[in-house]
Amino acid sequence: MSSATDLITEQLREAQAIEQSSLSLLQGHLRGAPPGPYRTAARRHLDETRRHAHQVAERLTSLGASRGPVGTVVTLGEAIAGRLAGAALAPLHLLTGRTRPDVLLRNVQDEIAAEAREVATYEALERLAEAAGDPTTASLARAIRDDEQRFLDTLRALLGPLADRVARERLGGARPQPAPAPGSARSAPPEPEPEPQPAGRHNGGPVPTETETETPYADRAARLREARREAGQTPEGPTRAQAARLREEKREAERPVESEGPAAPAAEVHIEAPWDGYGTMKAGEIVERLRDANDTVRAMVRLYEQSTKNRKSILAATEP
Repeated sequence: MSSATDLITEQLREAQAIEQSSLSLLQGHLRGAPPGPYRTAARRHLDETRRHAHQVAERLTSLGASRGPVGTVVTLGEAIAGRLAGAALAPLHLLTGRTRPDVLLRNVQDEIAAEAREVATYEALERLAEAAGDPTTASLARAIRDDEQRFLDTLRALLGPLADRVARERLGGARPQPAPAPGSARSAPPEPEPEPQPAGRHNGGPVPTETETETPYADRAARLREARREAGQTPEGPTRAQAARLREEKREAERPVESEGPAAPAAEVHIEAPWDGYGTMKAGEIVERLRDANDTVRAMVRLYEQSTKNRKSILAATEP
């Protein structure tokens, strides 16, 4: 492995570690986060962070940065164990209820610091990859940096309104205004609070807004009341059609509605497929592909297969 490849590999491994840390941070902050602009943006960036970690791992594999099957399994096991430990050590208020405004403000501050570090990491990686003659890694670093910068800008826009809300709750009254500078006639009017940006199509589809499932029970109750009024309009009582509709509306009203509440405290562990299209391939096709695969790919296939279908022919093909 050349010195240029060594340098890029070291930077990619650092980026990989940062992405894993960002995953744990976002998952911890989302537990108990109330509906609103922060929760929508954080959930979207959590999906982006998972994709970033997968892309960095694939690039490391392409550069031949293999640790052998045992080392790869140990590395993946450590990542999963770290995620589980992060859930177990999460603050109690994040697992028992909605996050308070002051806690949410601290979470946003922590994420701003983390995102600024990620932006700097990928900016440096892009420059180093260009100097090393590695346009593929440079392009990947540029794309990831754009995602990180977008989330960083969103967090900075949310910081002011969150701080104002904490000030109103903790200090009471209106938001304090800065004192005018000496010699000025009057202080400048306060800048308006930034409005939450509507969720739109970004990186794989539209993001649902937080108000889509706010009043489902009210709508069902209204339909049930209307069916009951119609069923009582005939002297002989409800007709057969009216009775059927009444029963249907009652069942609909009593059916539980899924709503977006605080996330369960259990850790979310997800192992990506070793390559695109893996789930649609037959066992024989996978075994054939593994004949020319390196140790890293074999280890990834073995770990993924053990957590899903556990097919013996594939597991045997992954053995050294």
